[in-house]
Amino acid sequence: MQSLFSYTKGNSIIHRAPAGLKLLLLLAIPITLYLTPIQVCLTFIPVLFIVALISRIQIKLFLRDLRPIVIYSIMILAIDVLSYVISSKNGNIITKISLFMILRLLCAIEAVSIFFRTTSIYETTDCLQRIEGVLTFGKSKLIVSSMLSLFLSFLPQIFATWRDLEIAYRARGGKKGPAKIITLLPRLISSSIKKADTTFLALLNRSQYIQ
Repeated sequence: MQSLFSYTKGNSIIHRAPAGLKLLLLLAIPITLYLTPIQVCLTFIPVLFIVALISRIQIKLFLRDLRPIVIYSIMILAIDVLSYVISSKNGNIITKISLFMILRLLCAIEAVSIFFRTTSIYETTDCLQRIEGVLTFGKSKLIVSSMLSLFLSFLPQIFATWRDLEIAYRARGGKKGPAKIITLLPRLISSSIKKADTTFLALLNRSQYIQ
């Protein structure tokens, strides 16, 4: 079973699109959403869903990537309810601002899912290294681009590590609940740091080889 936001091999037009273009859109979409009316967000949500279909991403994988929005939504709505109770039940229980925030988050996570599902870490690294090379007239050691690539790969790596730890935990007869989080969280942090270090060294070696 694939982890959240993990790269899925494919030959769709979205997979073959330049990594730089996809990265630019990934950065531009959230900014656009927060600077434009909510109608723009309502338009983007089905459009991004269609893009996911064009990318031939399995619907179940795409929907799984959207699961974090459930946690964010619960937190946002809980704050609304708490504020309603504290303010002696004045105004609406759920505010429009909160609903708009949830919709914008949903749209942003759709974009993140499409990017990570169709763009490998090596494509992203090569793109960032070319940009850094141009900006520094070829004199850079490509450390900045390697660090940015590491940062972008960190999200799917965390979910992949959590999946592996969870599988091992269940195999040992572990039960769900607070004990699971208490047991796995320290290991998640330790494993993520080790993987981040290994990935960073690999990216540096790759950049030296390219040079």
